[in-house]
Amino acid sequence: MKKNKIIQLAILIIFSFLIINNTYSTEPGDKVRDFKVKNFDGKTYQLSHLKIYSAIVIMFWSTDCPYVQAYNDRINTIVSEYQANNVAFWGINSMNSESISRIKEHCDENNYIFPMLKDRDNIIANLFGATKTPEVFILDNNMVVLYHGRIDDNQAAGEVKSNDLRNALDEYLAGSEVTNKITKQFGCKIN
Repeated sequence: MKKNKIIQLAILIIFSFLIINNTYSTEPGDKVRDFKVKNFDGKTYQLSHLKIYSAIVIMFWSTDCPYVQAYNDRINTIVSEYQANNVAFWGINSMNSESISRIKEHCDENNYIFPMLKDRDNIIANLFGATKTPEVFILDNNMVVLYHGRIDDNQAAGEVKSNDLRNALDEYLAGSEVTNKITKQFGCKIN
């Protein structure tokens, strides 16, 4: 009986170790391990290939979430502005209920100027600990998390009081430490 309990405990410890070591940290200051996605557009995207940029923004996105739809017009403005400052942007669609054909259609409808990657089985969302759309992470070129949270504080563009993503990028690009490293995101639950 004792031998079975010891074996069960050992299996639990090993299983816990494997789970912990196969997850990314989402806390500012922690380094993110590399990952690779073979995408529906026929290309392979690897996070470490973005080390040539000053910063990397990973955005968890959706084709149907009304919170994301509120950002469709303004996200390209943000991306365009910061791409000019050597910042890379990736959209990640982790919604199991959203088909590749719908994702392609959504990207075309909105003329996204950043790649949209399909996260099959929520692997990347689970690794980052992402739970909502939209939800963003800023990484430096050493893959260290600088910021985790929302794009801004209101889905209604005219009512925004805090441009959190822009503020974090501006501080970092100016050589300062990001003041507000974590903000509470709002949106649709990743399914």
